[in-house]
Amino acid sequence: MKRSEKQKNFGMIGIRRQSIFSGKRRVGLDTNVFIKLYDQPMLFEYEESRIFRFGDLIFTNKICVFELARYIKKKNNIDMEEARKEAKEFIRKHNINVIYDFIPEDEVNKFEKESNEKLKRMRKTYLECHKPDSIIVLSFKKRGINKVISTDEAFRICATFLGMDGASLPSLDAIISRELRKVFDYRKKKWSKGRRKR
Repeated sequence: MKRSEKQKNFGMIGIRRQSIFSGKRRVGLDTNVFIKLYDQPMLFEYEESRIFRFGDLIFTNKICVFELARYIKKKNNIDMEEARKEAKEFIRKHNINVIYDFIPEDEVNKFEKESNEKLKRMRKTYLECHKPDSIIVLSFKKRGINKVISTDEAFRICATFLGMDGASLPSLDAIISRELRKVFDYRKKKWSKGRRKR
């Protein structure tokens, strides 16, 4: 037997999960993403192009809008009515669709129980599936959302239990470091290119 044939017979077998979407992606955003982007406009300028560049359909749950309003109220020391208006304007300005679905309590409880058992089996006992996150995740699933963006690890993992992809946001420090690396790499390439011309 030739060596190439042996290599074929004893090659490594790998399993890879692959998601294929037709048309526009349906993306769900969690409250902590809005808070992070609200607090750091510079981060939003960078992330806006990353999140919205594909013309995806962006969704959030009404609970997230309420939680953002509550955060704005506390941060800016304003009344709840004014904070609600600001939160709604923030959502409207970025063309985010708000979901108003009712999820039965028994469905929520069942999902939480199953998710917490799975997290335990994954040895992630420091994480927990709980309300209102469980309601938000289930509402995303009901609307056919196939990707969630959240800084909450438990939220992202629980979304994967329902077949959705999960992604986080980098910190502002990480973005600055990445941009500085790009500048450094560009200068390094330019310098080595200049040396080769000599």
